[in-house]
Amino acid sequence: MTRVAVLTSRGRMRHILSHGRLPLFVVLALSLFAVLPSTARAHGSLKSSTPAAASSLTVVPRELRLVFTEAPALAFSRLELLDASGTAVALSPVRLAAETRRALVADIRGTLAAGTYTVVWQIAGDDGHPVRGRYTFTVASGAKPTAQMSLDTSPPSAAAPAEVRPEAHHDPASMPQGASFGVESVGYVAIRALLYLGLLMAIGAGAFQGAVLHLLQRRHGADSLLLASARHGAARIGMLGTAFVAVAAVLRMGAQSYAMHSPGATFDPQLVRAMLMETVWGRGWLLQIGGTVVAAAGFRSAIRGTGGWGLAVLGVLALALTPALSGHAAATPERAGLAIVADTLHVIGAGGWLGSLLVVLVAGLPVAMRLPDEERGAAVAELFNAFSPTALLFAGLVAATGVFAAWLHVSEVSALWQTGYGRTLLAKLALLSVVGGTGAYNWLRVKPTISTVAGTARMKSLAQVELLVGVLVLIVTAVLVATPTPMDMRGMEMTTR
Repeated sequence: MTRVAVLTSRGRMRHILSHGRLPLFVVLALSLFAVLPSTARAHGSLKSSTPAAASSLTVVPRELRLVFTEAPALAFSRLELLDASGTAVALSPVRLAAETRRALVADIRGTLAAGTYTVVWQIAGDDGHPVRGRYTFTVASGAKPTAQMSLDTSPPSAAAPAEVRPEAHHDPASMPQGASFGVESVGYVAIRALLYLGLLMAIGAGAFQGAVLHLLQRRHGADSLLLASARHGAARIGMLGTAFVAVAAVLRMGAQSYAMHSPGATFDPQLVRAMLMETVWGRGWLLQIGGTVVAAAGFRSAIRGTGGWGLAVLGVLALALTPALSGHAAATPERAGLAIVADTLHVIGAGGWLGSLLVVLVAGLPVAMRLPDEERGAAVAELFNAFSPTALLFAGLVAATGVFAAWLHVSEVSALWQTGYGRTLLAKLALLSVVGGTGAYNWLRVKPTISTVAGTARMKSLAQVELLVGVLVLIVTAVLVATPTPMDMRGMEMTTR
């Protein structure tokens, strides 16, 4: 096969990559990002309660009334009342107060003798992570019974002992419901890692087609046999990535319901429906399913050679938005819109950088290596020369949005080594430094020799190292998104003062 034969076929996909089509998708997606975050709020926390924390009561209460900083979703709300021995006191079903949707109310149906009692509560934050807490109050000896609960929500006096346990964001053990599985569990981290790997592959396939091959087609035509083969391989990788996303989405729904509800109610249709329809997390999950269907349809058409890349890119852009709706960005107290946009761009940047590198190695390089000896070196060099500027652009996007997220979620510099979130973030930055350093070495030292056999082998080996470390970054990120931020912890401390 001569080089002329390899690089002269034209026409079939030119309309997909016509000038202005991809920027239009980006503009539409960013417009959507600006609209959706308007519903995002801060993590809910306990504002006041009746009986008040650490109070000593001379009248036996007949009602629990907890007021939160935001309206909790009733389907995920739990209240329990435990006596000094840990035995549950009978309560009525939890309801929202008539005068405000921010208050949870439950009638006390059991008998309260003198002693110390613990109120245990759970609500859901906008990121879908449970927020739980507990506090105590005491019924004094000789307390009088009452038919109606007092509405006094005044805090305890300064002299009263503060027996308050701060609410624990993501703490799966706070509610004694028999479940030890939570959003920080190893199993849930594995599910998120699979999701991120799928996103990386799908976004990488779109970036490879829309950026790397777009640059190459300017020299050789959109439908050269070389580019057509690489494009077909990229579509297959994108299809596999969407399959990973679909599997992870189904597992994530089950895991989320298990973490939110009691084990026996994990697949309760009513609870699952409420989880999906009444929370930002649920709407993000539904968008993820929709984006997966659209992207898969596009990649399937691309594999068959009947177009579909525009549809695939549209689905991929929707998928890039979804991690922000189930992570810290959706629950940012302020600047939630910017946080979600930045998180989405961060995902696009990571996929465009590491995902497209994966496609280059798996779909692009093998095609170039099958060329005759006299053409192989030049083809490999052209492939990496087209990848390099796009990689720099996407890596810069990752760095810029990562700095913004750190500024948003880390309250002070010392939190980087004094909190679990900060230490995990430093681990991610260290791994990204290895990835970036490897890429820089390839750019400065290996790229000039890439047209030689030794240079190609060296570039391939270092790129594989870059990808391997990138997988470690995905795993660390899967841990990071479920770790309470320093801003979360500060909010919890302020609530219980």
